[in-house]
Amino acid sequence: MSPRSEEQNEAIKDERREQILSGALRVFARKGFAAAKISDIVSRSGVSHGLVYHYFDSKEEIFFELLKRAIDTSSETLLMVDGMPISPLEKVRQTAQYILRGIGEFEESAYYFLIVIHASVMEGPKHYQDKYLEASTALTTMADILAEGQKTGEIRPGDTLQMSTVFFSAIQGLAMYKLAMADFEVPDPEILVNIVRK
Repeated sequence: MSPRSEEQNEAIKDERREQILSGALRVFARKGFAAAKISDIVSRSGVSHGLVYHYFDSKEEIFFELLKRAIDTSSETLLMVDGMPISPLEKVRQTAQYILRGIGEFEESAYYFLIVIHASVMEGPKHYQDKYLEASTALTTMADILAEGQKTGEIRPGDTLQMSTVFFSAIQGLAMYKLAMADFEVPDPEILVNIVRK
């Protein structure tokens, strides 16, 4: 039996790290930051304490890695949609469809929304918390899309940042319902579009 290549070793490391993060995502989403323990993450991930500490220094580091992923994904999604050569209203529609499809088809998507909610209200290392939450461009990008839509007459008048906040708050609420109710069906994205449509 030949020894593993460097690429194989890296693939195994990445797989183990993802295994820990996947278990931690569910633990933090269900218990919140304060109540979650490394032993919960170990149990959920199916790895040893030593392996968790091999990849991460603390539960804070794990939590903020998950929060960073959540923020980066939502920001990248909005920037991708904003770059499409479509009308502002269609950008809102595409965003709603993309996010709700993710929540409906992939449980992890809903868990990531809960991570952001926990980070917004948790007590803890505020310097990390503020750094990541402030790095999110999703709210402001959507507000810019809405402002563009107001100019074209597709989007109703109003404070676009407040409208963007309501839009994403509705999505966060739907993510919570998805995780809380086994038979919950994600609603038609057009309902979200109608929040801002003129």
